[in-house]
Amino acid sequence: MKITLTCNTGLGSGGQGVCLANAATGLSTLADLTVFCAGLEAPKTNFPVYPVGYSRWSKRLLTTPLLRRRNDWAVLLSDLYFDQQVSKRLKSQPCDLIMGVAGQTNLGFKAAKAKGAKAWLYCLNNYLPFMQQQIQQEMQMLSEATVASMNPMMLRRFTEECTQADLIVVLSEVAKQTFVQAGFASEKVAVLTPFIDTVRFHPVPKTDDVFRVLYVGTIEPRKGVPYLIKAFSQANIPNSELLIVGGTSTRALRILMADTLSKHANIKQEFWDFSNADPTEVFGKCSVLVLPSVEDGFGLVALEAMACGLPVIVTSQCGAADVVKTGVNGFVIPPRDVETMADKLIFLAENEATRITMGKSARVTAEQQTQARYQQSLHQILRNQELLN
Repeated sequence: MKITLTCNTGLGSGGQGVCLANAATGLSTLADLTVFCAGLEAPKTNFPVYPVGYSRWSKRLLTTPLLRRRNDWAVLLSDLYFDQQVSKRLKSQPCDLIMGVAGQTNLGFKAAKAKGAKAWLYCLNNYLPFMQQQIQQEMQMLSEATVASMNPMMLRRFTEECTQADLIVVLSEVAKQTFVQAGFASEKVAVLTPFIDTVRFHPVPKTDDVFRVLYVGTIEPRKGVPYLIKAFSQANIPNSELLIVGGTSTRALRILMADTLSKHANIKQEFWDFSNADPTEVFGKCSVLVLPSVEDGFGLVALEAMACGLPVIVTSQCGAADVVKTGVNGFVIPPRDVETMADKLIFLAENEATRITMGKSARVTAEQQTQARYQQSLHQILRNQELLN
């Protein structure tokens, strides 16, 4: 069987790229795999990878002062360019199954299905209209312009992709439920939980007594960072620090961060490239990771933090809630609930022995999300779809 995997990002680069690499690793052991991705250079793999470059129109828009705030257009133009390049190549590429990322594969699906291929939509977020709803709610609170939301054409393409798809693959039961609640049959949505490298992400001894709360990721509307800042400030924990690792995506959030950093000496912002740096240098000096997302298909950083021996606090609209057991390896809380988030931070700060025990349980949970387990799940999905014996 010949499978084509497509994603408009670099293989293994960032959360989306890691999920792409997970799928590529799994599929390559089960079939003849070809990968189309963004970029200019192909990484070294045991299967063919074809980078299709970047959209020059998207790049031009992002470098034009009056237009660069229109991130929705930049993303759309980038995804359209990628989809067009892949669909052209698919006309001469044998394909029995195409697995393409949501919003990036409408034309690719049409080209592959015209040749009789099956189509799997790989959705790395929750149901996109649900995601859009959450983003817009946040932007109203931030008095932010609509540039952070998805372009309407993107949502129309997504709807067409869902119609064409023989199966929708998501990263969590949380994400699956957003599709089911939107009217999709449960059997049309399969869950494929990601895995991480638990050798690279591992516990290291903490060398100070600061109760350090960690957030890692882009500071964007759907990630809920303002709620974390409020909760940390409200908790008012002695000898504590909030470390925010990542850059901002919108003007309102840049202003919020600048104001926060100027007023709170114990709230800090750092920038790390974990593709090159040792992640334990950050995780190892922290006490808990908080992922306060109002929408997140999974939130791979939560699993990475757990592998480093940290308890985590995630919201019920974050896919990582699938692997978090409240009071055992972390806490699952309602989204936008500042009071509960502050209470959990205070509890973890005041109960060090319990926090350490929860961190050990978190490590065990991360070790259970293995590549072998992922492989078994993928194999079962293929069998259920009658693509393997």
